[in-house]
Amino acid sequence: MIHVRHTLAEVARVIVGLVFVGSGLLKAVDPVGTALKISQYLTPILSPAAAGAETITLALSFVLCGSEFLLGAFLLMGVYRKFCARLSVLFMLMMTAVTLYTLIANPISDCGCFGDAIQLTHLESFLKNVVLLPLSILVLRDARALRHLYSRRERWVPAVLSVVGIIYFMAENYRHLPYIDFRPYAVGTNLREAIAKEEASLQRVLLGATKYIYSKDGKTKAFEASALPDSTWTFVEARQEADLASYKPRYDFNPVDSLGEPAVSTLLDSEGITLLLLSPSWRTASQAVLDEISELHEEASRLGYPFYGVTASTSEEIAQWRYLTGASYPMLQLDATPIRTIIRSQPGLVVLRDGKIIDKRAYADFPSVEGVSTYLRSLPQMQPHGPSATRTYLLWAWAALQLLAFLRFWARKLHLTVHLHIKKRLHLTK
Repeated sequence: MIHVRHTLAEVARVIVGLVFVGSGLLKAVDPVGTALKISQYLTPILSPAAAGAETITLALSFVLCGSEFLLGAFLLMGVYRKFCARLSVLFMLMMTAVTLYTLIANPISDCGCFGDAIQLTHLESFLKNVVLLPLSILVLRDARALRHLYSRRERWVPAVLSVVGIIYFMAENYRHLPYIDFRPYAVGTNLREAIAKEEASLQRVLLGATKYIYSKDGKTKAFEASALPDSTWTFVEARQEADLASYKPRYDFNPVDSLGEPAVSTLLDSEGITLLLLSPSWRTASQAVLDEISELHEEASRLGYPFYGVTASTSEEIAQWRYLTGASYPMLQLDATPIRTIIRSQPGLVVLRDGKIIDKRAYADFPSVEGVSTYLRSLPQMQPHGPSATRTYLLWAWAALQLLAFLRFWARKLHLTVHLHIKKRLHLTK
């Protein structure tokens, strides 16, 4: 009975640990996105426009991503078992309460448990926590009996590696762009084709969801667009299914120019290179790269590349930005939400080639003034590429240590089992 109890605790430990590690990593890939999700949760008590709100939510994002990953990592390693087991139960109680609130009140579209990589419904998120909570309690009940992969002299190495690795990973994803972009505007996406395909799909959904009501001889009947009745019927009204009202487009990219005219076709149908400098607000945009932006605009103009600023700023903020930076490029208006979805930097650069995203850069990665010309001239031949993998090396090293320790554990256990078996056989022979 004790063996079964310990086995259940070990299985629960592995499940909870792996979920925590996966959830923490997927959120740490995009700490700014996690901060935006936290901001949605805190809206009733902390307005996103309040002074310091962005700093608070970003700090909470780092704490949440890092602590969740480290809790899972320490559980898998078997170090600080009692302390981590208690924190895991406390964390699961809190998250179960939060997901129950979102299930009842529906304050946000999705919980953000796994970042943008895996989107769960409110019910799925709540059920996940309902399963994980009792598993974490099982881990706490037998925490001291859980096996550990490292001795007391060894455990500080993987512990330090996991702490430093996740902090460095989050910092690099914040300073640059997310290591993996799970959003619909990833590098390599052909926006022209993707938006056209979505519009065609929406039209099909609209036609299928719209019912046309006709009457004849005192009776009414609903018809689909593909099967309308003859002229003996009288049209009454068109009705749409209720669930269509909750439809949210995947590509909410509809910038307008200063006159309010749509500029989507201007950007996506243009042949060749188009550069977009994006920021939700010029008031909060970093001014550390003003020289690089000016050089980008001037060199792009010499090469004949269209250059646009895209923002949700007011006309006063745009005027202030032009005054501070001398910006003479045309400004397009776009809601702040799609801008934050497209790029997590303020400001950030997006490069289109024939309607396809071939490069995205945070302001920390803008080419230097001296390198702008070389960068722009390379764009016609540039192949879409992701960020450097160096930010993941420490985490891979931690994972390798985990695997080696796991193999060592089972090798020792196998050796002990074989040794006892041989000893028992020799005893029986005598």
